[in-house]
Amino acid sequence: MSIRKAALVKCIYQFILFSIIGLALMFTLFHAAILALPVIAFMWTFWGFNFLTLITGVQFSNRYKISFALLNFFVIALLFTFLIISSDPEEYEKVYTIAIITSICIGILYLLTIILFVKAYWKAAKIELLKLLGKEIPLEKYSELCKTKYPVLLVHGTGFRDRAFCNYWGGIPGLLEKHGASIFYSKHDAWANIEDAASQIADTLKTVLKEAECEKVNIIAHSKGGIDVRYAISKLGLEDKIASVTMISSPNHGSKTLDKLFSIFGEWLFKFLAVFVNLWFKILGDKKPDFFRATKQFCSSYMESFNKEITDSPSILYQSFAGKMKNPFSDIFMCFMNFVMKFCDGENDGLVSVESAKWANFRGVIEGQKFLGISHAHEVDAYRTNPKLKEANGLPKNSKTIRDFYINLIAELKEEGF
Repeated sequence: MSIRKAALVKCIYQFILFSIIGLALMFTLFHAAILALPVIAFMWTFWGFNFLTLITGVQFSNRYKISFALLNFFVIALLFTFLIISSDPEEYEKVYTIAIITSICIGILYLLTIILFVKAYWKAAKIELLKLLGKEIPLEKYSELCKTKYPVLLVHGTGFRDRAFCNYWGGIPGLLEKHGASIFYSKHDAWANIEDAASQIADTLKTVLKEAECEKVNIIAHSKGGIDVRYAISKLGLEDKIASVTMISSPNHGSKTLDKLFSIFGEWLFKFLAVFVNLWFKILGDKKPDFFRATKQFCSSYMESFNKEITDSPSILYQSFAGKMKNPFSDIFMCFMNFVMKFCDGENDGLVSVESAKWANFRGVIEGQKFLGISHAHEVDAYRTNPKLKEANGLPKNSKTIRDFYINLIAELKEEGF
């Protein structure tokens, strides 16, 4: 489903849902129905963003949706506060100064949020609107910087699938295509074990080679995707069909934290969880979900024997990168795992340690600027925030943001004849 179609569906059901909730609130409060308006404004802000996505074709970040929704709530609430206290002169004089200061603060926040929002999405929205209107798009937007000899196959990590309406790789694929890259997706199961995932990737690869009419592909793999690809090359005879393999935070040496969890809780807990996880992901479309075995294969003990058996092909370029969270606050969703993993695995991105990610030609660590770091999700622009990166030796040149990183990475492959 395209972004606009998904936005249309959301617009329709949110219109119905919010209308029912709004009317219910107003009838419930009756004479005080005016008090429901701040809540109604909060809800309809989300509808407004979906309508804007329907028009522009741009998917907006949840942080902007929530920010504007909260600001709209406070603006309406403050307006009614003024109206209520203005009827009582004594109360009005008491809170007048506080109300004015609050209004100014909210106004400044609103203005700053609008500026940041326009700065973040103006260019993307402009291009999408030009496409919709059938107008000519500036040529500089479509350079051939990433037009490689072989197409690029993106291989996702565990727990996710390749979906059109919620791309695992955030805004990266679209930007690469605008710079000339030919992008394909692995389309393997979210929770398949290494062997099954590798088999599915091999099937996809054959389809890609036929569709693109080429001899090889360049693979960019994130997380467990890199392990799946290494197995497919070594065991499924794909060495003559792959030109390069770039691994982003792939757990090549496993996780000592997971070793510890298995020793503490035993296998029974993971087998118990597997019943529910496998069922849920089967419903979501996985052909052969195997939560227990896939999790077991993340252990460092398993990967030690894996690395002895699975050998790299000398005809393929292998390179790897790691990500690192500078502190748990770099990603609120991965703060706990980042904190726990530091005791067993050392520096990490919330799921994979820097040491575990090192393989073959290790190029370096992807770090964020200043206080924040780069989490496992940031590495694939999962939050659509395009985080800024710290310059480091080994990383592609001019990689100021995570999207720049991928653009320059593909540009390097092009220069090297891949």
